[in-house]
Amino acid sequence: MSPTQETAPATAGERSAPAPRLTPDGKGVIVPGRWRKLALVGGSLFADNNETSLLSVLAAVILPALGIGTAALGQLVAAGKAIAVVFGPFWAFVARRTNRKKTFVLTSVAAGLATIATGFAQGYGTLLLGYGVTAAFVAASLPLISEITSDLFDERSRGRASGYTWGGVALLGAIAGPLIGQLANVEDGWRYGFYLWGGIMVILALAVWLFFEDPGVGASEAASTSMTAEQRAVNDTLTWAKVRQMFTIPTFVLMLVQRLVSGHLLIASFGVIFLVQTYGFTTAVAAVVTLPFGLGFLGGTLVGGAVTDLLHVRFPRWGRIAVLQFAQLAFGAVAIVATQHDWGGIGVFAAFWAVLGLLQGFNPGVNRPIVAAVVPPEMRGAAYALMLSVFEAFAYAAFNLLAGYLGEAYGLGVVMLWLPGILMLVNGLFVTALYVTYPRDAIRLEDTLRDRARSTPGTP
Repeated sequence: MSPTQETAPATAGERSAPAPRLTPDGKGVIVPGRWRKLALVGGSLFADNNETSLLSVLAAVILPALGIGTAALGQLVAAGKAIAVVFGPFWAFVARRTNRKKTFVLTSVAAGLATIATGFAQGYGTLLLGYGVTAAFVAASLPLISEITSDLFDERSRGRASGYTWGGVALLGAIAGPLIGQLANVEDGWRYGFYLWGGIMVILALAVWLFFEDPGVGASEAASTSMTAEQRAVNDTLTWAKVRQMFTIPTFVLMLVQRLVSGHLLIASFGVIFLVQTYGFTTAVAAVVTLPFGLGFLGGTLVGGAVTDLLHVRFPRWGRIAVLQFAQLAFGAVAIVATQHDWGGIGVFAAFWAVLGLLQGFNPGVNRPIVAAVVPPEMRGAAYALMLSVFEAFAYAAFNLLAGYLGEAYGLGVVMLWLPGILMLVNGLFVTALYVTYPRDAIRLEDTLRDRARSTPGTP
């Protein structure tokens, strides 16, 4: 099969697309319409993740309205992430065994309907039920979109692609955050927020169904273009043996552990209520920090993705690791300074939140490409499910649960010192181990893909 042929047959209901072409260096494939396709699934990712934003931004209003305490916020977020631990890999498996696009659309529609239903909650039990059901379907988005991004973009451009995706999500979230905060001034306004976001999730899912064309597993790999359909079918099949094989890749195992010690996401889930309870801001005023945080995150994804790709081209064996380590160490240091002193007006806190957003924004553009560089294409969906939907979700659930209880017992100031602060410094030091494992694992995958291409009849 020549490089100008389709890397995978179109699924039912999809339109034929222009043929892909090799990148100038011949090591990757430029998939036709890749930015348009990424924008379609990225829009759904924004809608899926804003159900959590609604709860985080309006927690100071929702909890009293339903007669529940601060610890409930940690319990709810923890429950959602615990559910993702199970359903993230489940949906990745279903998508591989059936149809990736249909799985993505159906789970997004179901998540939207569950979000709408959450707006009718009358107490802790019904809020937990609605939030949990939503989480079960939202869990599909992270692994599927991460895998699709790796299939749309080659090794040299994955950092920018992941960065732009999460940058767009952050930009929309930054605009929506302060608007969501204003719902605190409307009677039962938080309910309208759930209704609105649920509707948006359904609409964006339908847009994916109508306009998105799945590129196929491994579409951005040059080796895939020279394989026969039978060879791709064998390589694309996900088996338990292949899943176990992922745990023999040292870099991937280290990335899983690195996600377990990532406390930075608490800034998003507890940041607003922290400012309300610790420094006395109203919910509407405290919610203002979501705008600079989101804009900072956008800047971080754009700058981080571009810098990651540039450093990778210049220093392919350690450039990405340096970016990841810098982001973790700097985030921990800034989080301590930002949260452990009363800086007075919301403006100073907003500036710190912008810097935290910037540093957190470096992560999508670097950790996904690191995984893609060491894990074979057919295993990446499962790899992302494990990293994002199991290990990161488990850590996030544990941290949020711990934050809720510690917040009630000792105050959220102590929580912010230890989890987004000191723990992230430890995380940054842990990344040092990747300087040893990453070069070896990346070379091993390059050799594997090269051997696959050479095993094809007629391939030099």
